[in-house]
Amino acid sequence: MNLRRLPAVPSSAVDAIGLALVGMALPTFIVWAMVCSQRWAQKPAVDGVMTFHLSGSGDLRLWNQPIRLQDVPSLLERAHARGKGSAPMVVRLIPDPQVPWGVIQVMLSRLRPNPPQQSWILQLELP
Repeated sequence: MNLRRLPAVPSSAVDAIGLALVGMALPTFIVWAMVCSQRWAQKPAVDGVMTFHLSGSGDLRLWNQPIRLQDVPSLLERAHARGKGSAPMVVRLIPDPQVPWGVIQVMLSRLRPNPPQQSWILQLELP
């Protein structure tokens, strides 16, 4: 058999190529992990679930943004209008463990649909 020998590649060139590939793959993986984690965190919103977090001081957060109580009805109306024709919207309240039950009940009454013709599912997720 007459096999031709390939020219020898210096090991420093192989090392450089390997480092270049690792150098490109690592940042790509890190960016992918950050983007995917954000997409997974936003998946409930895409599925029509608005999750409000209630802190011990009575403050509301939607994602990581603080929300004034006055803004909640207009926010719910806009989300409800945007989701017309699809499955009913779900409004989920997640209180912190130290929130008194009375504050939770007041917040649930504020999150109920008003007027009653609007419909969404109100859920309470206890810690």
